[in-house]
Amino acid sequence: MSTRAVARRRSGPDPVVGQRPAWRRPAGREPHPVGRRAGRVLAPLLTVAALLTVWEAWVRLAGVPEFVLPAPSQVARTAVEVAPLLGPHVATTLTEAAAGLALGAVAGLLLGIVVTASRVTGDAVYPLVVLTQTVPVVVLAPLMILWAGFGLLPKVILVSLTVFFPVLVSAVGAMRAVDAEHSDMVAGLGGTRLDQFLLVRLPASVPGALAGLRVAATYAVGAAVVAEYLAGQSGLGVFVQRSRKAYAVDQIFVGVVLIALLSGLFFALVAALTRVATPWQRGKS
Repeated sequence: MSTRAVARRRSGPDPVVGQRPAWRRPAGREPHPVGRRAGRVLAPLLTVAALLTVWEAWVRLAGVPEFVLPAPSQVARTAVEVAPLLGPHVATTLTEAAAGLALGAVAGLLLGIVVTASRVTGDAVYPLVVLTQTVPVVVLAPLMILWAGFGLLPKVILVSLTVFFPVLVSAVGAMRAVDAEHSDMVAGLGGTRLDQFLLVRLPASVPGALAGLRVAATYAVGAAVVAEYLAGQSGLGVFVQRSRKAYAVDQIFVGVVLIALLSGLFFALVAALTRVATPWQRGKS
């Protein structure tokens, strides 16, 4: 037996063609989960810190007036000063956004079920719903005020009108993309069309509806603020409008930052709800 054959015999069977032997593979370099999560948090924080540093330096060095562009430090001082006034405004905007998000999500899912359950109904209703999205929600605000007054209800309706369409489209797309073999299996076991819908299509719509809800969550706070611009007595939209009339640019920045933070909070809550409601998809994204 040759020396090469003996060496091959000692090293075991030949490896799969194109695959590097185990003893020649480099050690795993997969990042630790804790380190990966820390990187996801630190990367945007460092980016924001760098942008704020550049902003502060540019305002100081260029001598930009505060009524044009205040420095981040000035915005932070203003936020501390007006903090006692912001509580009612934040509570109003949160209430409008949360109620509108919930109402719009339920309306979008229910309408998606109606559109998918019957082909005739879907062909009659779905194109009309898509056509209504060509009309900006802001245009409907005067009608909502005339019909529902200046209270909380018209603002919640405007937010729900903004929210329901992404949920509707995602839910309908998910239900229509269901593999026909699953429905045929239920039918083969004696299930009715209602059983096929309840056992196959409706569960399949949950991930899609939640994906649409994540998108809608980023619009909810902004829609509430726009509704407050048009007819509001309290809320971050009213706070920004009053700051604009007073030429208080630093207060406007405070309102913008709060709106961004609330939108991020809504997105994070919906993302957490998605992980809880669809545990089988945690490793796919």
